[in-house]
Amino acid sequence: MKTLIIRFSSAGDIILTSLFVRVLRNRFPDGTIDFLTKKSFAPLVKSSPYVDRVISGKDDAGLSDALTLRGQLKQEEYDLVFDLHNSLRSRIVRFGLGKKRFSFQKPTFRKWLLVHFKINRLHPIIPIPERYLDIGSSISLKNDGKGLDIAFEQIKLPNEQSIAKPLIVLAPGARHYTKRWPATRYAAVGKGLLHDYGGTIVLLGSTEEIETCEKVANEIAMPEAVVNLGGKTTLAQAGTLIKDSSLVIANDSALGHVAAACGAPLISIFGSTVEEFGFAPYSPNARVIQNMGLRCRPCTSIGRSECPREHFECMKGVSIEAVLTVARQILKP
Repeated sequence: MKTLIIRFSSAGDIILTSLFVRVLRNRFPDGTIDFLTKKSFAPLVKSSPYVDRVISGKDDAGLSDALTLRGQLKQEEYDLVFDLHNSLRSRIVRFGLGKKRFSFQKPTFRKWLLVHFKINRLHPIIPIPERYLDIGSSISLKNDGKGLDIAFEQIKLPNEQSIAKPLIVLAPGARHYTKRWPATRYAAVGKGLLHDYGGTIVLLGSTEEIETCEKVANEIAMPEAVVNLGGKTTLAQAGTLIKDSSLVIANDSALGHVAAACGAPLISIFGSTVEEFGFAPYSPNARVIQNMGLRCRPCTSIGRSECPREHFECMKGVSIEAVLTVARQILKP
């Protein structure tokens, strides 16, 4: 059985496909699984023990590139093609490929109703990893109950810093502004937890989040207890630290999904987006904190560069004490 999975982006969404990929591998243990994604996300897929080959397309590929790619992939003669992205580009690529084709059906209209009219037709909440599995129900793909997967990559700490326990990870970044809890509040939570429990704060983030991590580290102002790795790790390296942590605090971001895949105790702070979209951390050890009392929320299904109401209450309404309270419940005396 030769299979192609298509999911171009982004990092968090690709982590959310890991349940599907593992179940598919176990369903066809002697088959071949190819995974098509953007070049920048290829390393994340290559680390999967269930994928035989990663095919990477250009990050900025246009429709002509999609047509060329489809022509190349036709030669592979796939038995099954799973489009877990269902974008215009992925539809062009999958057209005419494979003996059987399956596509992820996005609840686009229901999301639109919730964002623009606050009409909720997204209950019950079905997590995205389970929605992915649903498209393979006709070939007996069933949830194995083992959650998400992520491979680990060893990391050497700068200057051979030691890490005292408990290890608490703060991931203050996110791709979109309206999905970021303020850095000053992350710093205040970090200070509070160091005061209560000692240990070590490790800051994690992408290269775009270096400045945010530096701001948090500077405001905590306890260099002996803070290891700032903002912009210095891959997601697989971040996972190595996260799997040994006592607590992770993150936004609705890729690192939050890494923490869920690791099974680490996680506090996920949601702002302009909501759990109904299906992208909450897929883990029994995750807790979501959000400002439930806003009529303007959600204002987007993916995130915004600024608050359209100019008050940003979805994040400002999540207090430092609310996060500390949940963190203390997890860490305990």
